[in-house]
Amino acid sequence: MISWKRIGVDIGGTFTDVATVEHDGRLRIGKRLTTHGNEEAGVIAAVADTGGDLSGAETILAHGTTLVINALLERKGARVGLVTTRGFADVLEIGKASRPDIFNLKYRRDPVLVPAEQRFELDERVYASGEVARRPTVEELKVLAAKLKSENIETIAVAFLNSYLQSENERFVADYLRLALPDVPVTSSSDLSREWREFERFTTAAANAFVVPVANRYIEKLEAGLAQQGFKGEFIVLDSGGGAMAIAAARQFPVRAIESGPVAGVLGAKDLARDLAISNLVTFDMGGTTAKTCLVEEGRYAYTDLYWVNGYKRGFPLQVRTVDVTEVGAGGGSIAWMDETGRLRVGPRSAGSKPGPACYGNGGDQPTVTDANLYCGHIDKNNFAGSLRLNEQEAAAAIERLAPVTGLSPRRLALGILKLANISMAAAVRRQTLERGRDPRDFTLLAFGGGGPMHACEVAAEVGISQVLIPLYPGHFSALGMLNANLKLDRREIFDRRLSDVTAEELNRLLSRVATELKAALMVHQHHRQDDELRFSYGLALRYKGQEHTLLTPSPTPGIAVSNDIADRFRSAFHKEYSTRFGHADEDTPVEVVAIEIVAERVLPRAAVAKRVITSGDRQRIQSYFGDEDRPVTSTVVPRGALAPEENFAGPLIIYEEGATTVIPPGAKGRVIAGGNLLIDVAALINREKRRSSVDGVGAYAQTEEKLS
Repeated sequence: MISWKRIGVDIGGTFTDVATVEHDGRLRIGKRLTTHGNEEAGVIAAVADTGGDLSGAETILAHGTTLVINALLERKGARVGLVTTRGFADVLEIGKASRPDIFNLKYRRDPVLVPAEQRFELDERVYASGEVARRPTVEELKVLAAKLKSENIETIAVAFLNSYLQSENERFVADYLRLALPDVPVTSSSDLSREWREFERFTTAAANAFVVPVANRYIEKLEAGLAQQGFKGEFIVLDSGGGAMAIAAARQFPVRAIESGPVAGVLGAKDLARDLAISNLVTFDMGGTTAKTCLVEEGRYAYTDLYWVNGYKRGFPLQVRTVDVTEVGAGGGSIAWMDETGRLRVGPRSAGSKPGPACYGNGGDQPTVTDANLYCGHIDKNNFAGSLRLNEQEAAAAIERLAPVTGLSPRRLALGILKLANISMAAAVRRQTLERGRDPRDFTLLAFGGGGPMHACEVAAEVGISQVLIPLYPGHFSALGMLNANLKLDRREIFDRRLSDVTAEELNRLLSRVATELKAALMVHQHHRQDDELRFSYGLALRYKGQEHTLLTPSPTPGIAVSNDIADRFRSAFHKEYSTRFGHADEDTPVEVVAIEIVAERVLPRAAVAKRVITSGDRQRIQSYFGDEDRPVTSTVVPRGALAPEENFAGPLIIYEEGATTVIPPGAKGRVIAGGNLLIDVAALINREKRRSSVDGVGAYAQTEEKLS
């Protein structure tokens, strides 16, 4: 049996992480500051840092990146021409005609990606029944192609009104434009989404077109750089749905990689939960710019079919299958600042990797969460991230410059920065648990990312979670999660009828047709192996009659085999999930099916880690602050490799390893469990928070809260 080499690459807002499993099972890791604007250089350098031979064909490199989301947020994409049905060019402007922030007199949505002068209409029409009423003519398309060329359009999105039902007109126009303008990439909305809601389909097509040239330039540069390193293996890109795309699909549909980095951590969490037999995990992934959370329950994570770029209030939606990740703008590089009302704020502004936090010594002069952690003795300055040595003087100077403005002492300000960051991140965990009908006390908090283990105990206590899990190499956990990613394709089609009218025969026929199409698409890849395993799953988008939105309900049975009682099984599963999420279920109201979602997965060779080499060294002591500026405590600083299997430990303790630091506050305790993972009990911290919240205006804590609010 051939042993495969697997490489995982995760580009974050601050660091680029690489994890490599060699053919003999050895694990190597690398970390570099993200080279914004030239991201491929950081990737190539980080891959080179791990060493090893890249020339073997039995190598799979999985890549997750923030390139797509950053291009959309920063509006650094291409000049898009939107081609649409006559009378519908302003759908992007009209949107949902809603005002989410109703009390804000200055409320404005973000500008649309495609301004009016770059939107073009055609005489085409498909009725809601799917009947083609009017077809565009070749003469019209000749005129259109000339207009697009004269307007210097760099990329095209074709999105027609009812193309989700019948895409004949859309395909015809897209194919014509590809021939007429061979150097201009064309995105067809029906290739991305076959669901109703034209606003969402139009924005998805426009966003994909916007980033296609950016993504393709990046992929070309990265492929060339890897080729110079001798790479000859299989290159895949993580998508937002928990799988991976072949490179051809990533070039065509880069918008599907909108959350590829955070999703990789969820994949790793699912594998770890299985290995440790933990039923319920809530992930806590804190990087340099953001913190992300997701639920993993009984080996499954939830999905959403609508992703809002820059949030619901101001952004726009994408109709792409995305693991249900909640994100907040709080990370190690989040900047502390005073707003116009005189309140201390932490984030969403970030120092990123350039200049980075003040303590990086790269020119940053504003206090960040990382600076506050260093100032409070939560980080060993000489063991933070590889060769990066932190500058205590620069961190202190940044905090001391802001302190007089806040009216707080520098130490109290630093502790306040950490407190506000923890509160913000705890709110994201609450949204994943409480707002979905889950009791956080039933979950274990799995912390990873460069900053997750540093804040995990305090965030868990804030939410009421009593158990924290820290994996090996948490700073590279997303890159490690990519090591066993599989190729996936999904398809969602309208399937509009009452659930009671769905027959097993009809459902089997549809599932069989779509599964055959997805299988053919997965197997055309140049590195296809005949013995690759294929897996299929499906779910139904269900709702009660009279409702607008749906709840995707996974099939209660594995695979795509359909039993005769399938309608009853889905009805029961839908009522159960609806009741859990919303607190009630209406079992007397008919249930409707809106769409069916089918997922095909091609299982790639797995990485077999034979040995994980971790750092060892001597234990040291530093002064740390956790609650009162006048009462420092002595923390033990220990390399993770110095902790023995099954060893018990207690705070205050600072545990460092390559790429991450774990902070065990006073009162918390834990032990090293199977696989070298750390399991931490923070029940004492929860009780501490309860005691503090019961005190009204007494003590330093209450005084700090008053000043910070």
